[in-house]
Amino acid sequence: MKNAEKVGKVVLHILDREIPGDIDSLKGKKVTVQIDRDRRNQLRAHHTGTHIVFAATRKVLGPHIWQNGAKKTVDQAHLDITHYKSITKEEEQAIENEANRIINNCVNINKYFMNKADAEKQFGFHLYQGGIVPGNSLRVVNIEGVDTEACCGTHCDNTAEVGWVRILKSQRVSDGIVRLYYVAKERAIQVLNEEHGILNDLCDTWGVDQS
Repeated sequence: MKNAEKVGKVVLHILDREIPGDIDSLKGKKVTVQIDRDRRNQLRAHHTGTHIVFAATRKVLGPHIWQNGAKKTVDQAHLDITHYKSITKEEEQAIENEANRIINNCVNINKYFMNKADAEKQFGFHLYQGGIVPGNSLRVVNIEGVDTEACCGTHCDNTAEVGWVRILKSQRVSDGIVRLYYVAKERAIQVLNEEHGILNDLCDTWGVDQS
């Protein structure tokens, strides 16, 4: 499988070739598939990075922060938070620094199922940053001492696996909602290299030393 995309509630897997013959005749047959490990690891880092960036925003901006939405792709991720004003460059830097401190602390990430009532009693409604989860069982993602949410996404086992978080920008998308764009893991390395290249080009253009 080359990739998969979500359409409504159905996940479509796109194959790298046409299926020969009648598809119905293949029902019940065993197939061999291979996961694109680099793609999976990048998505996993962006998904875990979302929990980390969210925790960092609460630490920097205050406990009134609540998740209003999120999106994770291979190229980048973004997180929408509730906040009463735009975020300054200094606040962006503080959030990035706090996120990377969490990563560098090599915190374990535990994933397990719990009875919904027990989970709510232990962790409160902070669990539902991504929205209310139906059913009587929750998959809990617990970054020890950092963040605990009900989430079914793919996550790292330790914050160190996220590598690095780089905040690209923030913008106010509506009244009371601010969006932060960021990258992690290999994409963070690529962005840092691109930024360094831009700095070198400017130094060459203006004939000045980087310092």
